[in-house]
Amino acid sequence: MTSIPTVDRGQTLTAPAGKVIGFVDGKDEFEALTDALATAGYPPTTITSLYSEDGIHLVERLKEDRFFFADSEDSIIKLSIKELRLGHYAVAIDVADHQHAVDIANLAKPHGGHGFTYFGTWVSEQLPA
Repeated sequence: MTSIPTVDRGQTLTAPAGKVIGFVDGKDEFEALTDALATAGYPPTTITSLYSEDGIHLVERLKEDRFFFADSEDSIIKLSIKELRLGHYAVAIDVADHQHAVDIANLAKPHGGHGFTYFGTWVSEQLPA
């Protein structure tokens, strides 16, 4: 299963609560990660991916919103734009809790996944690389 990056149609991305967000550097790594996520039981409906100018525009619109943990979201917005400008993929996966976020970050590492951050209801946490 390969996830298709979200196309910018003027929509607004949802707040990051309940997600783990990270990056992979290339198309092959992105496809390998989405395949691994599917094998681990994460259906395509739980995965949002961004790439290219579409992704940059979607993320830039998030700057207009202020979330409860503004510093954490501001930093992931800046990092996402930087990664997308480098031609990398941004991936957000819906998770039930911190342990699922850690599991996904660990699952992503063999596929070049990096920079994963977990956004819980009352906490955000940069996960180990």
